[in-house]
Amino acid sequence: YYYDMRKQVFEYDEVMNNQRRAIYAERRRVLEGRDLKEQGIKYAEQTMDDIVEAYINPELPSEEWELDKLVEKVKQFVYLLADLTPEQLFDLSMDDIKTFMHEQVRNAYDIKEAQVNQIRGGLMRDAERFFILQQIDTLWREHLQQMDALRESVGLRGYGQKDPLIEYKSEGYELFLDMMTDIRRNVVYSMFQFQPQPAVETATAETV
Repeated sequence: YYYDMRKQVFEYDEVMNNQRRAIYAERRRVLEGRDLKEQGIKYAEQTMDDIVEAYINPELPSEEWELDKLVEKVKQFVYLLADLTPEQLFDLSMDDIKTFMHEQVRNAYDIKEAQVNQIRGGLMRDAERFFILQQIDTLWREHLQQMDALRESVGLRGYGQKDPLIEYKSEGYELFLDMMTDIRRNVVYSMFQFQPQPAVETATAETV
């Protein structure tokens, strides 16, 4: 009985350890400054994919796709795409729209980088590192609390002939994916909203 209990605790802990390894690997990559721009762009492209998938149902005819809402949502994240119109997406397949949005957001990212680096060379990389780490640390802490609550709730489901561990693994994985999505979206929003101001040098008056 005690062996089974220890084994079950180990399996629950292993779920969290796998998630912890994944998020720490992401965090370590950021701290080491590896491919920060590519990571920022990847986040932006994945966020565009999320938006496309939210407003386009490939099962429906293209006339019923919510392109107005899609474009509106894109602009909420990326103000530099203010000139984007639904008409530009007419006659495109879902995959073509994703490809088009990748191109658009990459161009917007380059423009944003040029604007930010005018203030100080390399500032964009510093901003990417700051915003990614900020979101990872904040949302990971929230995720740990959600996983604790989930572990308690699935324990009660054992009375309903469901395997609590299977439920925990499945729902825990979904929570982890949701967290990663939120990290990406928040970073993309923060990066494009980032408006650094040039440092103002203040001259100190000499007192007589």
